[in-house]
This record gives sequence, structure tokens and C-alpha cells, in this order.
Amino acid sequence: VHGEGHYNLSNKKALFVNMVRYYRKVNEDPFNTLPLTFHVQEGTEGAEFSKFAAAFAKYQKKGKSIWIVKPGERTNRGHGIQVLNALKDIQSILEKATKTKTFIVQKYIESPLLIHGRKFDIRIYGLLTSINGCLKGYFYEEGYIRTSSKEFSLKNLSSKAVHLTNDAIQQKEEDYGKYEVGNKLSFAEFQRYLDTAFSELHIDFTRDLLSQMKKIVTDTFRATQSVIDPHKRKHTFEIFGYDFMIDRKFKLYLIEVNTNPCMELSSPLLNKLIPTMVDSALKYFV
Repeated sequence: VHGEGHYNLSNKKALFVNMVRYYRKVNEDPFNTLPLTFHVQEGTEGAEFSKFAAAFAKYQKKGKSIWIVKPGERTNRGHGIQVLNALKDIQSILEKATKTKTFIVQKYIESPLLIHGRKFDIRIYGLLTSINGCLKGYFYEEGYIRTSSKEFSLKNLSSKAVHLTNDAIQQKEEDYGKYEVGNKLSFAEFQRYLDTAFSELHIDFTRDLLSQMKKIVTDTFRATQSVIDPHKRKHTFEIFGYDFMIDRKFKLYLIEVNTNPCMELSSPLLNKLIPTMVDSALKYFV
């Protein structure tokens, strides 16, 4: 049974609101973990849009002001997401915002770490169980890298295949699977890439990056522990898919959290990883 209130993590608006509240409570800057984000819910007349417009102008003076606009509620698989650099285009979307149809506007990561010139993100899993009213969180140590089929460029912001690594988008591309089977890499394969491409930095994926992801997943659980499963139902659990990105300075960002994460066995890697992950989750719950 789904965990009641799971949208507090998987809803883009709710994730932002809960994480900002939590990090400020523990005296941490939320934008050390999240990209700079604005939650617009009063059209272009509200205070939040004014804050965004000021930030847009600030980054524009530096030469680049690219933003990613997402529906605040009920979206997945890349639906409704746009990458934009013209204030008028962003404004035309945000002016439709209401209390029930809001928008998340995030600073686009303009200098992402690339794999052979292509964008990627990292998918890992967290598990929340509630048994007899006791909420517990777990972190799964294995995940995978999702790659783009297209060379990264800021010259074509309208190409979702360049900028979004979701399977629902990449599977439609002619070059899907050309560079990596199913556009997927294991953590071990990614480590070998780091050892080759950034040998001088001595990056250890588990020590330097996965450990940060584990801390952030723990933060998401702590941020939502009072609003997930509020009625303490006897037996519920939820597997969440977390998406992270890394920039060229190896700074890690939490991008989003997904309920009902994709379980398609679309590559030999996932054919092994996903059933093993689900079996592991069930051992904690059953």
C-alpha cells in the first residue's frame, strides 16, 4: 500500500517547500543541495515572481540566465518541462500560475559534468516503511547513470533529448543505446570513466558522491517525517527514485524525487539491479 502523503516528497512543489523548511530549521542553506529555485503560485504579480525576475537579471548580467520551468504538481516523464532563457517566454508561462496550478522555476545547471560530451543524471533509491506507526527510511547502495543520446549544447534549449535524460524522452531518439546499452551505466562503469577522464582528481564515487546522496536522502526523510503517513496506518511502504546531477566542479544537486519510479528492465544492468532492489525492499517490509 502506498504511503499516505508520499506526494510530500514526489511532488515538485511539496519537495521544495519541505526541503527549504527543513534546511532553514537546521541552519543549512537549501541551495547547497537544491538548484536555486522559485515557487511561483500567484502569477507574475506576486512577490515570488519579483524575486525570480531580480535573479534572472542578475544572472543575465553575468552572461547566462537559463532556467528550467516545471509544473509544480502532477508531472513526470518530462511532461511540461521547458528550458528557457528569455524572460518573456518564462513570464508567459508563469502568468498562468494559481494556488492550485503552480510552477517551479530552477536555475539550469549550465555547466554539468558530462560523459563523452553528453549530459547524464544519477538515479538511486530510497525506501520508507511504516509498520505499526513507526516510520523508517532506508537507502539502497546501488543505482545507475542515465545518459543523453545527444551532445550537450546550450545553443538548442528546445531539444529535450539534449537536456533531459528521462527514458520516456531518450527512448524516442534514433541514437538511443548507441553509446551505452539502454543509455545506462553502472556505478562501477562510471567510476572507471572518472578514473580515466579525471585521474588527477582521484574522485572516489562511493566516498565522494554516494555518501553525499545518502545524507541528502536522509534529509528528505527527516524533512517529511511529520507529513508522510500522518495517520500511522499499520503497514505501508514506498520506494522512491531520486535523481541527482553533478556540475563540472563536482558539486552535487538533488533534482527531484519520484514515486512509482520506472521499473522497466530496459537494459542488462537494470534487468539485474531493479529486481534485486525490489527484493531487498520487500525483505524490510514483509
